[in-house]
Amino acid sequence: MFTCILDALSQYHVDIPNAAEKSIVYNRSEAFITFDLTLPPEEQSPFTPDLIDLIDQCTPYLRDFRNNEARRTIASETLKQLDRRLKKTLDDLSLVIRASHLENPSYVEQWGFEIKQSTGNVSYPTGRKQRLAVLKTCIEKEQSRPEEERFKSPHLDSLIELYNEIKATEADRDAGHRGRKKSNEASLELSKQMVDHLRAAGAFLISRRFKFKITRDLEDWGYKVVKRSARTAKEEAEAIEEAASTNGAETTTTNGDLNLNGTGEVVLSVNGESKL
Repeated sequence: MFTCILDALSQYHVDIPNAAEKSIVYNRSEAFITFDLTLPPEEQSPFTPDLIDLIDQCTPYLRDFRNNEARRTIASETLKQLDRRLKKTLDDLSLVIRASHLENPSYVEQWGFEIKQSTGNVSYPTGRKQRLAVLKTCIEKEQSRPEEERFKSPHLDSLIELYNEIKATEADRDAGHRGRKKSNEASLELSKQMVDHLRAAGAFLISRRFKFKITRDLEDWGYKVVKRSARTAKEEAEAIEEAASTNGAETTTTNGDLNLNGTGEVVLSVNGESKL
């Protein structure tokens, strides 16, 4: 591990977004690149080419994530409407079947409905899965009957259309969910790399351009610079000094943190911390 403490008594610290905040990380990386490329080539950060490459890789995944999320959301909303149609269709079917067989109410069981033994009433299915199973049975039953005996309403064609529409919309929703998950995993990994590069690039700027001082000029590169309270800065500096006296070797070789202003919480780190 490796820790490099810079400007421990600084009145500022720099907030680095969490890798899970992919859009923010992406925008901060773009801001870094945009400003850095305005500088003469000899003054540009050595991390800029890598950030450009990461942005190029991440862009299609973020676009796919948004598209798949929209696809999933639209399909889910459509399914809510289809669920209402499905319930009404089955209600209508049960009424038509019972009306045509008043002398034998249990006849509805041939269309997939169940009868409560205690009351003799129809037990209506609940939930899309159960209702689709009944609808499928109704379709099969109607298809097995001569055309002249089939119900005029709801008509067999409308039953088939509803069933197919629900199944297709479910497939579309599931495809959107899978695509969203896949693009999220890929973009998250790239976001982690961008965060690491932003941390390392920040350490480079502070050490090489700003003479080891944290300054609001970092905002030009898209960093969020926040002022610390004097008390917090003093307490953090004392904590660092105490840690150095008791564990000196480990404060210079730690697990990848780049502590730019003197604390474990206020860091530019390369192992998942969220602040520098």
